This record gives sequence, C-alpha cells and structure tokens, in this order.
Amino acid sequence: MQGSKTSAYTHDHVVRADGSVAFACSQDGKRWPWSLLHPHHPGAIQALSYWVSVESAMALGKWDPDKWSALTWTRWECGDPDVGRIAHGTYERSTIEGKESFSIYLYDADDRLICRLDGRGVVFRTRDFEKWRQPDKEAAPKALSDTFAFADDRLLGIAPGERPFLAPLNGDTCIALIDRANGMPPGHPWLDGSGDHVNSAHLAEAARQFASLVNEGQALRVVWAEMAFRHYVELGSPFEISRIDGPDPGEIAMQVTQAGHDCTSIRYRVETAEPA
Repeated sequence: MQGSKTSAYTHDHVVRADGSVAFACSQDGKRWPWSLLHPHHPGAIQALSYWVSVESAMALGKWDPDKWSALTWTRWECGDPDVGRIAHGTYERSTIEGKESFSIYLYDADDRLICRLDGRGVVFRTRDFEKWRQPDKEAAPKALSDTFAFADDRLLGIAPGERPFLAPLNGDTCIALIDRANGMPPGHPWLDGSGDHVNSAHLAEAARQFASLVNEGQALRVVWAEMAFRHYVELGSPFEISRIDGPDPGEIAMQVTQAGHDCTSIRYRVETAEPA
C-alpha cells in the first residue's frame, strides 16, 4: 500500500526525545467509519495499524509516500472490554524477536489502554510494484460475490449492512471471496483498501467471521491476535481459510491459502461477548 501524502487519521504529532511519537486520533466517523466499531474489533485494529504506523513514520521523517509497502507481521493484545473510542496513542520503534518492528499503544479519552499493537513490514524501494504484481493478478481465477454462496449472516456474526465473505464450513475449511463489490466502498460500510489486493483489515474481518462460523454464531470478542503475511491474496479470487493446529489449544489458528500459496497465518484468542 502506498503512504498517504498528508497526515489524515492521526494529527498533533509530537516527536519525543526518545524517538517515540505521541498523536491524537481523528473522531470523524464519516471519514473513518471503521473508527466507530468497538475499538477491539479486528478489522478496526488492522485498519488503524496502517494509518498510525505510516503517519507516525512520516512524522519522524522516515517514510517515502511514493513507495509501496507491505505489512508482514502484526500482533495485538486488547485491554478492558469497557474502554471507549480510540482518542490518542504513542508509536515507537522496537525490536521484537531480534527484528526491527514498531509498537503502538492506543488509549481512550480517559487514558485507559485499549490495546498494544506490534508490527513490522517492508518497503518496496526499488521494485516496480504494479508491474511486479500484474502476473499474479492476471493468473488468479476470478469469481463474483453477487453469485457466490455465502454462509448465513447470523453464523458469520455480521451486523446489518455488513457483507459476508465466507461460504459455509466444510469440515474445518471454508471458501472465501472478497471482491470490490463486497469489500470496498460503497459496497462495504467500513472496509477500504488499496484496491490492489485483499488488505490486512479484510483478512482480519474474514478471520473474525471464521471464528464466529466455527462457534456457530456465538458472539465473540477477539482479545489477542497474531497475523503473518507471506503472499498477497488477490481481490475477486476465491481463497480458503482452514482451521489448523496451533501452539495453544485455547486459540483459533487459521491458514489462508489461494492458488496453491500459503498466504497468511492467523491466530485469535477469543472470549464470549454480549451480542451487539
């Protein structure tokens, strides 16, 4: 995804002496509709991870908005479920598992910790991104969401106006489809993206729908997550989500595959929640 030319979701950046960045978050729900979701919603966390990390790096003078970037890994842990809307936070460069990373701390207006988000990515500094991507986009088999057989909205745990991404379960696997019609504006009420591929917020929401599906529509809150991105998932091309064995039996571990590629590994820890 390319960087924003100007700061948008975050503002009032303060670069501190230790190199961290303090920032305030936009409260404009019309411009940022995902910000109106519960702040622990996986799609909202993944959406803001892009804007916060890019805009904070720009505040530090360490980002070229003309280059494309890719998130390769993210992990977050949520705080108390009764927190309010995201109001402000801090961004810092960090080293996690020996790798250069970033860490973001998000707070509500009462300074209660909403979540800690860690991540890392790569910037395509010399590669012609669009030319490099074209063969994969052309080779991926295509489908349309308006003729795709999705699972029941209740089982997917989606709110009125939201769009389903997943077909019914077949054992521990289901087929999914995200195209422009069901995953981009104006077809989806709060998701957006680069338009080049299925973005991390799309995959976070697909994984949330999968967690709901395997729990037969039980209302859930994701309290911890880890996502590793290895290969792009193409828009408008079916992909598979499979439940796999994870390191913790209390987690829902998932593997996303498309056209023979292992694309994304996702782990969610969930707890039951009151229905919205």
